[in-house]
Amino acid sequence: MENSNDAKDLIEKAKSLKNQEKFQEALEILDELYNIYPNSKEVKNILIKTLFDYGGYLNDYYTSGYEKAKQLFKRITKLSPNDYRAYYNLGIACFNLGQLERAMSLFGKALEIKPDYKYCLYNLGLVYEEMEKYEKALKYYEQALEIDPNFTYALTARSEVRRKLDRLKQMDTE
Repeated sequence: MENSNDAKDLIEKAKSLKNQEKFQEALEILDELYNIYPNSKEVKNILIKTLFDYGGYLNDYYTSGYEKAKQLFKRITKLSPNDYRAYYNLGIACFNLGQLERAMSLFGKALEIKPDYKYCLYNLGLVYEEMEKYEKALKYYEQALEIDPNFTYALTARSEVRRKLDRLKQMDTE
């Protein structure tokens, strides 16, 4: 890297590769740039954005690269320790891997940073629902709905949990 024009060209190349979903190649360039320019906010921000995009791509049900996604989001938490989205996405990867306790802990960390993050509250509800702790799940869905009364995911999940609770109560009385 002789000058900043070379760096700018490499940044543009990395962005282009990211946009083509050639994440690994983009990350190789960005890692090299970050090693050379560790104090560059631009390089750090593009690196984090690329890690998020790649992690999101891998964290998808159809891709199922949850373990790799977990590594990418963990890396973001080291680069940007106060990024609630990194902890949230890391929690999703753990949830997808069946690591429910770890997912809860990470969602909790995200909520420490951003207490009104409705998606995080909703996902905590999903964790508790998965653990068949329906009352706790209901509590988190309702907290998400306090933030956004029209939050469709939480509305649907709350209705479903209420149905499950009603069925359990019916079974107890029979």
